[in-house]
Amino acid sequence: MQKKQLRTLKSMTGHDFNFVPATQNKFGVKYYEHVCKTDAEYHNIASTFNQYDGMIYTAQEHDDGTCSIIVLESLSDKQQAENITYGFVNKTNKPKPIGKLHGNDVFLEPIPTHSGTTSEIVAHSQRAVSIVKINGKRLPFYVSSGHSGKEKEYGIPSGKWYPLQGISEAGWLNKMPDMLNNPYQELDEICKMLEKKFPAEKTKQDAQNGQIPIAKQNSLLELANTSFPEGMPYNERNPYQYYRNHLIYLPTVIDAWRSKPTDYLEITDGPLEVSGIKLLNEIRKTDLIAHIEYDNGVIWLSPVKSQLKHQTKGQTEEDIKQQLYSMGINYSTVITQENKPGFGIADYDFVQYFEAQKVKKYKTATQRLNTPKQNMQQNIQQEIKQPLNMLQRLMQKARDILDK
Repeated sequence: MQKKQLRTLKSMTGHDFNFVPATQNKFGVKYYEHVCKTDAEYHNIASTFNQYDGMIYTAQEHDDGTCSIIVLESLSDKQQAENITYGFVNKTNKPKPIGKLHGNDVFLEPIPTHSGTTSEIVAHSQRAVSIVKINGKRLPFYVSSGHSGKEKEYGIPSGKWYPLQGISEAGWLNKMPDMLNNPYQELDEICKMLEKKFPAEKTKQDAQNGQIPIAKQNSLLELANTSFPEGMPYNERNPYQYYRNHLIYLPTVIDAWRSKPTDYLEITDGPLEVSGIKLLNEIRKTDLIAHIEYDNGVIWLSPVKSQLKHQTKGQTEEDIKQQLYSMGINYSTVITQENKPGFGIADYDFVQYFEAQKVKKYKTATQRLNTPKQNMQQNIQQEIKQPLNMLQRLMQKARDILDK
C-alpha cells in the first residue's frame, strides 16, 4: 500500500516522495517527504495539496536552508511536528521512550494543559491520565482515584494504572469490562512501565491535591480517542460505541503495537486512501463481529477476544461464518494459512455485498418518495368521489319524491 500511496503523490505533484519512519526523524511520527529545491517548488506542491480535502501536510525546515514538504497521517501528528518546528515544544525536550514493546519504542504523548504547556501526565476530573503512543497508535491510561466506589463494591483497587478505551465529552472514562484482568498482555506491560515512571499511589494523591497540570479538555479528548474513529466512547446513554471500541478497534491498536517499528505509513483519509483500507473501514462499521485485516486482496477474519457479558458472536470461526451467512455475504473460496487463526475471503465478495446494500437502500428511498405521491392521488380521488356521491344521493331523493 505504501508504494501505491507514493505513486499517487507523484501523479499529484510530479515529484518523488520518500517514506520516513518515526524512529528516523526529530518529530517521532511517520510521514512521506519531498525535499524541495526552491521555494517555488514547495508552493506549487502546497497549492496542489490545497485542492484536496483530507490532505494533511506541513513544512520542515532544514539547517542547510532547504525545506521539505511532509505528508502526515493525522492532525495530531501535524500538530506535534509543528510544535517542534516552531519552537512551541523544544526538540531537545522531545519525549524519550519509557520502554520497548515488540521492538517498538513506548512514548508518552505530550498533552496540552490549561497553562499553555504540555505534560506527559495530566489531571482530568482529579484523576491522573497519560496517553501511550506505540508505532503510531495511541491508547489512554489512568490511575483510579477510588471516588466512584469500585474498590468497595467490586474489589477493584484504587491507586493503580488501568488502560482506557477513550474519554467521552462528558468526562466519562471508558474502562475495560474486566479491570482486574486486561484482555491483552501488552496492556499489563504498559501498566508496569507507567508504574515505574509515575508510581500510582503517589500519582493518585498528586492528582487529588492539584499537583499535576490540568489537561486542556479538547486536546485531551482528541488524543485519547484517535484510535476510536466512530466518535466519543461509551457513556450511560450510548453503550453501542463502548461495545465496538472493545471488539473492533482495540484489537487494531494491539495489532499496530505488535507490528515492526519501520512498517509503512497507511493514510486512510483523503486522496491517498487506498481502496483496500477504505473497504476495511467499511467492513468494521458493519455489525460483523470479528478481527478484520486486509492482506493484498483478501479480507482476513479471525475470532475476537471479549470481556463483554452475553457476547457470544465472533468467538469462533464458525460464529463468524454464521454472521456472514446472516448478513447475506456470499463467498465461494475460503483461504486458510497454517499457524494463523481465522480464514480469508476475497475482498470482491465484500465489494459485491456493499453494492447490493446501496441498491437496496436506493430502492427503499425511492419507494418512500413515491408513497406520499400515491397517497396524495388516492386522497384527491376520494375528495372528487365524495361530492359526486352527495349529488347522486340528492338526485335519488328527488326521484323518490316525484315517484310518490
